[in-house]
Amino acid sequence: MAARRGRKVTTVLVVLFLLLVGVFVASDRVAAYAAEQTVAKQARKELVARGISAPKDPTVAVGGFPFLTQVLRGRYDRITISVRQATSQGITLDRLDLVATGVNAKASTLMNGNGPVTADLVTGTATMGWAAVLHLVDLAGFSSAGASITALPDGRVQIKGPVAAFGVSTTVVATGSVGIAGGKAKVTVTDITTEGGNIPEPIAQLLQDYKQELSREIALPPLPYHLVLKSASTSAQGLLVTATATDVPLAGAPA
Repeated sequence: MAARRGRKVTTVLVVLFLLLVGVFVASDRVAAYAAEQTVAKQARKELVARGISAPKDPTVAVGGFPFLTQVLRGRYDRITISVRQATSQGITLDRLDLVATGVNAKASTLMNGNGPVTADLVTGTATMGWAAVLHLVDLAGFSSAGASITALPDGRVQIKGPVAAFGVSTTVVATGSVGIAGGKAKVTVTDITTEGGNIPEPIAQLLQDYKQELSREIALPPLPYHLVLKSASTSAQGLLVTATATDVPLAGAPA
């Protein structure tokens, strides 16, 4: 009898423990969701202030579990803000992801947005399709129809464009790299020729002019939170740039 009673007590304790765990997890997720909505609202304001629009509101994910222990500390491990199809100055980014780390905020602030929220570091990655990049590259002298820019397997970029000059029509093929210099993205052309490799004499000097013309900055639209470009890479899908900013006010301070 005593053994049976002991088993019942153990069962009741286990059930109560599981219920408490369930309540804690549910409360934790509810609190995290409320914080995500607050940050999303502030992120939307930041995009508007920078002249950036998107068909849907930013989505926010608060990292780290349990969330409530971070609330008690007033410091949050990681907050990710994602925006799809962000458009600025007529240029659309396929995707913009912002990761804020070392986020500091009081519990009431992050839950209802009343007060400052700051991040030690915000790292942003923006992906732009090659069709959008093409509009940002100076193709003066090229026929607009038929021009293209793509990534090569080795990470370099290739620009093609039809040219008609001195009674000769041909397609110019320029190869180079994309990098960051002085906080700005830039294309540097290292090789230039014509399709097929046969360079008509009247075009030979013109190619050198094109080489200089194509080695220009890529006029990327401004990014939120005063992010500064740090690196650039290429893929078949497009150009990917990484930018960072430190001591970033995510909420409760002027943009």
